[in-house]
Amino acid sequence: MDASRNKRMQTIDALLDGYGSLSVAKLLEPLAPDFRHQTLPKSLGTPVRDRDAFEKHAAGIFGIFDEFKMMPRTIVDDPVTGVVAIDAQMLGTLKNGKGKWNNECIMMVKLTEDGLRVLEVREFVDSARAIEMAQTHAPDDFGCKVSAASNVSNMQDEGLFDWGSIDSDLWIHLGAVVVILVGLRRMML
Repeated sequence: MDASRNKRMQTIDALLDGYGSLSVAKLLEPLAPDFRHQTLPKSLGTPVRDRDAFEKHAAGIFGIFDEFKMMPRTIVDDPVTGVVAIDAQMLGTLKNGKGKWNNECIMMVKLTEDGLRVLEVREFVDSARAIEMAQTHAPDDFGCKVSAASNVSNMQDEGLFDWGSIDSDLWIHLGAVVVILVGLRRMML
């Protein structure tokens, strides 16, 4: 592994370890000052968060877990674009005997040119589980704009391709396809 790839993977490891630590300070360590985070798909209505807003959001989420792990299944690094795609399993134990948490995500992570800091995370999650989190477990300022009476299939038409109506499992599979295609592209270079 070349030195620059090693640096990028150390940054990714620090990010994933930060999630698993349930320590906001540790999670923030690899983030650039101008860091941005967004939970997708857009149909969830979550805001784009800067570093400060992400810090508050993480504190709220971390507060509902006794333990949490972000377990990568696949990591694809594209040093040309500075993007690392991660297919991960999110496993945790909720506080107050509320049970286990099992979710999955695709994270598109944009790194600084030197690979030492995280500039952006676009996190594609299972919509149904995100709605469950917002309605059942999450703090009031979770940021998901889905009321208890609504569901993803009732969202407004978003235009010609109606992206909001795509099933959450399809988003996960679409993300996995992106990860695979980026990996194949890198193998062919």
